Amino acid sequence: MPLYWGNLPDALSMWLQNAGGVAAVGIFLVMLIHYVQRDAVDQSIWNLPSGLKFLSDYFLYLFGAVVIAYLVVIVGWIGLWLEIRGAANFAPRQIPGTALTIGDWILTIAGTIALAIALTPMVVDFVTRISWGRIWAIARLSWKEAIRGRVIWVFGAMALVFLFADWFVPFKAEDQVRNYVRVVYWSMTPLFLITAALLGSFSIPNDVRNNSIHTIVTKPVEKYEIVLGRFLGYAALLTIGLFVVASVSLIYVIRGVNDEAKHESYKARVPIYGYLHFAGTKEQNKGESVGREWGYRTYIQGQTQRQRGTLKQYAVWDFPYMPADVIERDEPIIFEFAFDIFRLSKGEEGKGLFCTFTFADVSKFNSSDPTRQALELDAKSNDMKERSEKARRAAEVKHEQAAKGLNEAARADLDKAYEQELKKIELDMNKEFRIYQAKTIEVTDYHTQTASIPKGIFKNIVNENPKMGNANEAPMPSLRVFVSVDESKESQMLGVAQPDFYILAYERDFWQNFLKGVLGMWCTHMFVLGIAIACSTYLTGIISLLTTLFLYIAGMFGDYLRDIAESRTEGGGPFEATFRLSTRLNTAATIEDTPGKTVLQTFDKFFSWWVGRILNLIPDINRHDLHPYVANGFDIGWGDVLFLDNLLPLIGYLIPWAVMAYYMMKYREIANPS
Repeated sequence: MPLYWGNLPDALSMWLQNAGGVAAVGIFLVMLIHYVQRDAVDQSIWNLPSGLKFLSDYFLYLFGAVVIAYLVVIVGWIGLWLEIRGAANFAPRQIPGTALTIGDWILTIAGTIALAIALTPMVVDFVTRISWGRIWAIARLSWKEAIRGRVIWVFGAMALVFLFADWFVPFKAEDQVRNYVRVVYWSMTPLFLITAALLGSFSIPNDVRNNSIHTIVTKPVEKYEIVLGRFLGYAALLTIGLFVVASVSLIYVIRGVNDEAKHESYKARVPIYGYLHFAGTKEQNKGESVGREWGYRTYIQGQTQRQRGTLKQYAVWDFPYMPADVIERDEPIIFEFAFDIFRLSKGEEGKGLFCTFTFADVSKFNSSDPTRQALELDAKSNDMKERSEKARRAAEVKHEQAAKGLNEAARADLDKAYEQELKKIELDMNKEFRIYQAKTIEVTDYHTQTASIPKGIFKNIVNENPKMGNANEAPMPSLRVFVSVDESKESQMLGVAQPDFYILAYERDFWQNFLKGVLGMWCTHMFVLGIAIACSTYLTGIISLLTTLFLYIAGMFGDYLRDIAESRTEGGGPFEATFRLSTRLNTAATIEDTPGKTVLQTFDKFFSWWVGRILNLIPDINRHDLHPYVANGFDIGWGDVLFLDNLLPLIGYLIPWAVMAYYMMKYREIANPS
């Protein structure tokens, strides 16, 4: 799930469970290897200074408590599997985002203790033995070695993209910026990923093979200083290279942008999203299905001249709260949308689908049910139109009578007063009914369009202080928008999804957004570099490279692995799928209830459980792919996207790898400083 401030404590708890679990396994293996050695009695597991030796006994007692805690959770898991009453409280929750169980709290506390035990010797070394001056010297050495090895010339391969990309990019006027952004991002990503993987995987193994590391560690230099120096040096090289290539790529993207592309995606929109539900459909949380395999959008159907008696269908967006600066804005309020059209008939050539957008404050409506509100909305809208038209006709008669016999100058002043009177009538009607109905809009397929509310009217129809409903009712939103398909000769359907309709709060510069997207790419490169260097502290260069590539590729299929962990794959798990393939049974067919089916499903459940346990150990690569924001012209927020959803997961994922690299490098058989 994406990180936001509300679920940050929950994400921190999950991180402590996972990182602490890895630390506990590592501590257990170290203790097991230590005690099977012949001279184990004379050795200390934790290499602490003499003044802190007393902590070793406390660590043993604390780790014993951690083991007991994990045993309790394992018993809870077994009890849950055996369907023993009350056992679910001592097992971790099954659905992320729900309330923490006793088992979750046990895992969180045990993981925190195990992580603290693993981190203590590392922190002590950082305070007493690690020198940042030596780390900086190794970083500069890594930098110089990479330059001498002509690694930076790899970045020049981007010139081929700039020279020949136009030959292969499909051109459509409004997609110009979108296509160029995709080409540039997809070209930079593998270029820098391969560079990061090669530098990280082969640096330390090459030092060991060439025996140069023996000279370094006897200077004296701590072994972990080599790891940090290598990482910081290569990270700086990749960062500068990425910034230079991204700057040149930005110039390539923005050159000669046409007007259609500027309107579509040459911007950085700051949207305010609402919550989508439906009125007049079978279910409130989704519209009608048209049989498309991709279920991102659901559909509402328009009435025809032969079906006027049927219940009208609406797509309804709720905006819970409205920022004060948007309410007080002097210029018109812009709503943008991009819908899909599913035609049930040929329709008229060259014409889109005509829709009505109604904006309302529903806090004064008689019912809180959206379907009943839609019926009430029609009555209120018709009443408002009739009264508004009556007031306009009266103002028009009064204007014509007053204009008789006036000269041209006096007539101009009277016309201005008449226009002001018409605006006042509209404002008074909106203020009384708290409804605004935009003129009918012709919606075209998959094209960004706008619906606007004139200045002054928006404040009249927005509930500035929305209040919670009673126990049986949902809270009333600040603004509710009803979208319906107009009556036509033949029925047509409109496809909508929640992000398809939003308030355009602000617009920022495209070039800043482009560089923000590059920061997401940078996070991916740091992932790869950190994993590769951590693996290279113990493994050979080629094995480190293969391990890094395996984790990266597995991270690209994180959604599919999550479906396996939650048993949401079509055709069952791997064992059931193998059975279907061998018997040529399609995924829709039902397997007969036999003991063999029970065995297959039992193995699949165990496999799903196992995938769920290791899922959080795999990096979420897709999280850092921010090019859809840039390509479609949406702003990448500094706090919610870059910090919470990119930088924080990067730090959280690399910390356990850094701890593992510390211990693997520390206990590797290389000459130690005196």
